Amino acid sequence: MENKILVVDDERDIRDFLFKALTRIAGFQVDLAENGEEALKKIKKERFDLVLTDLKMPSMDGLQLITEISRTKPEVLTVLMTGHGSIDSAIEAMKNGASDYLSKPLNLDETIHRLKKVLGERQRFVRLKDYADQLEKANQELKKIDAMKSEFVSVASHELRTPLAAIKNAIQLILQGKTGAINENQTKFLSMAERNINRLTNILNDLLNLSKIESGKIELKFEDVALKSLIELTASSLRPQADGKSIAIEVEVSEDLPAAFADKDKIEQVLVNLIGNAIKFTPERGKIIVLAKTFSEEREGGIVNKISVSVKDTGIGIPAEHLNSVFEKFHQVEDSLHRSTGGTGLGLAITKGLVEAHQGKIRLESEVEKGSTFTFTLPVSEGERREPHFRFVLDREFHQAQKNDSHLSLFLIELAEQEREVGYDLLNELEMRIRQSLCRKGDILLRRRQEKILVALCEADAKGVQAIRQRMEEDVQKNPIKGFDGPLTIKIGVATFPEEALSKKELFRKAKEQLRRGITLGL
Repeated sequence: MENKILVVDDERDIRDFLFKALTRIAGFQVDLAENGEEALKKIKKERFDLVLTDLKMPSMDGLQLITEISRTKPEVLTVLMTGHGSIDSAIEAMKNGASDYLSKPLNLDETIHRLKKVLGERQRFVRLKDYADQLEKANQELKKIDAMKSEFVSVASHELRTPLAAIKNAIQLILQGKTGAINENQTKFLSMAERNINRLTNILNDLLNLSKIESGKIELKFEDVALKSLIELTASSLRPQADGKSIAIEVEVSEDLPAAFADKDKIEQVLVNLIGNAIKFTPERGKIIVLAKTFSEEREGGIVNKISVSVKDTGIGIPAEHLNSVFEKFHQVEDSLHRSTGGTGLGLAITKGLVEAHQGKIRLESEVEKGSTFTFTLPVSEGERREPHFRFVLDREFHQAQKNDSHLSLFLIELAEQEREVGYDLLNELEMRIRQSLCRKGDILLRRRQEKILVALCEADAKGVQAIRQRMEEDVQKNPIKGFDGPLTIKIGVATFPEEALSKKELFRKAKEQLRRGITLGL
């Protein structure tokens, strides 16, 4: 399609000259205007790719015209024609949105060349924007497919575990002789089947764990955890496996190491994964050292105390090109012992997810033939009330909302003060009620256990927030909960990104403020 240019100049001779030159020689479609007001009227009615305007014109000069076009029709390119003595005006025009400027008297060849260059750059920009839009659309589709995949993996893993458990129980009954005598050959094959069922169960558990981590549905029970005893216990449980390869496991943790604020079972799983991996990839007569120490890091609001735990081995090491990808799902390093030892390639991905759910970080240092060191961090328990899991989920959802330019509403719901302390049984029932008010699959409901507050994260704007609150109110009225001292009441605080808050800190602060002065709903 031919590019369409509007020439604006109060001198008729220049308009006629440019019309002939740009149509006959350059092949552009050209229209003319003798002043800025006429140009704006034509731009409003017709589509133009570029406006070529003189600087000095009565009533509205070229600078004013360029500024107005940039404001009302930013897709239209502008080029200024100016005399040699008006270079400052040309620079000002570029600041106001002009793509280029031409000095009078005009050189025809240079004029045509510069106009084609400006239009060519615009066409490349349009193509790039189209590609970007296509990529964004494809990215959104991939996200939907990934969400469907995660949902399928979660459902399939959960549903397959039940029949597997039934098969395993049946095989164990036969092996134990409770269904009648079996010969040696039958025992051999049934034992082989049991081992493979255990292997398949472990794979399903890994898939289910990873699905829960990715969806934010993993449940963490934070408490004070004595890391020294947990590390020693985990190391002891894995020593028989290490002894089979004559590998020594040493624990170097001081007696005065403070407690961590963490989920004990999940941190044990992290340690089992890391120490187990070290055993796999360490040759016979090697060594594994587990260390833990405290450190401090500066954060907004002051100094934060943390604990770092390292698992160091004298194993085969990992090539430098794989260091950044070992925590990815299904990643397996080529030409390593990993192929011979098998595995799903999910262990380190799960480990990373569990550490990050504690608001910690994990890193790897490794050198081929010299060994590897995995180090992860945990918060020190200092009357910790920040709920690391909540912070992890809020960080993730807020980042996604920013990235996708979407809404995110944070609800805080609590039982109003009663004469007696609210028990967890009442919180459990309230959680069930609130969950029924959330209708989207992507809605997340968490519990800030220390403060006994329920937290809901929803991809909802102001209108959606109103609908969710209305559902909560209706459920409150229809399904009352009775406490020790009679009917209970709840309070709700809510804030929405980006309308009410532009940062996650501000989002939580505004929701908390509204909660404290919020409307009390009778139950």
